Amino acid sequence: MKKYQAVITADMVNSTRYPREKTTAWLDEMIDLLRNDPSFDWALKPEIYRGDSFQGVLKNYNEAMHAAILARASMRKHATNTDLRIAIGIGKTEQLTDRAGTSDGEAFRLSGRLADNIRKQKARIGIALPTPSEPLNASLDLLETLIENWTVSQSEVVLALLQKKTITQIAEQLGISQPAASQRVAASKWWAIENFLATFPKHLSLYTKTKS
Repeated sequence: MKKYQAVITADMVNSTRYPREKTTAWLDEMIDLLRNDPSFDWALKPEIYRGDSFQGVLKNYNEAMHAAILARASMRKHATNTDLRIAIGIGKTEQLTDRAGTSDGEAFRLSGRLADNIRKQKARIGIALPTPSEPLNASLDLLETLIENWTVSQSEVVLALLQKKTITQIAEQLGISQPAASQRVAASKWWAIENFLATFPKHLSLYTKTKS
């Protein structure tokens, strides 16, 4: 039986507030991070389309939330109002070509429909599954209350932590003291994000274990 995969469809928020050169550079930087991070096993690596949007396909759907939060942290570290809306569709990918734009399947349709409707919800990360998943969506609402409050400096720290960097490495990268780096980590509520990511596969298995 064909296993589920995760289709990630995302677009920038408030991109028109900034010069096109800046938003293009920010998006390119984020795409490079996603494509080259060894944490992710891509069936189709993220690809930009329509200028300020991108789409990619993960072989392991359990990696989707890590990728989504990393992408948002990468974007939010540039300016206060920059962000992403991310629609994750988890299902089968019956027709997988060399490009997301010409591929098709259940996961693509779920992600596409969610991307069309995600503006109607408060959480900027959404998940669509073949079966109803309201409890999972409620947990994403709680996650949003953390992410939406990240400052630019906190987003920088969260991005580094998602890339498995130590406090020492983060302090050196940002040119700040280790106590200052630790303070930013605490302010970002990283402990809650870390726990959410660690338990996310278990939550997701409640909706996918009998289908994959």
